Amino acid sequence: MSHFEAYVCKVNNLDFVKKALTEMGYGHKANTTITDYYNGKVKVDLAVVGADGRLLPVGFRYKDKEASNELECQADWYKVPFGEKEFTNRVAQLHDKYTVVQMCEENRWNINDEDITLNESGELEILATNWS
Repeated sequence: MSHFEAYVCKVNNLDFVKKALTEMGYGHKANTTITDYYNGKVKVDLAVVGADGRLLPVGFRYKDKEASNELECQADWYKVPFGEKEFTNRVAQLHDKYTVVQMCEENRWNINDEDITLNESGELEILATNWS
């Protein structure tokens, strides 16, 4: 019996997921296998590493390797120190932040670190400026 559950996240860029994990205080390890409580194993494209350096039973892999456009989160949620919704929502939020920042930079909009804030509702607000 395995405790692994697949959860489709609204993320598609592993580099942005890496940045999100780093911002959340976690590390990551590419192309590895994670293990659940019952010693079930799943190959993932990116695994989450805890602050203590241990590999957590949470990882991301492409649903369709050919298309490489949608990542799913594989995890044994019983074995991690955080909740599924809280974790996946925060990863998705930070992934979107890095997507917006990249798009702005590509279109010559400037964003300073202090221009990215979290409002009372927990939503990210990004102020971008452009000089004509």
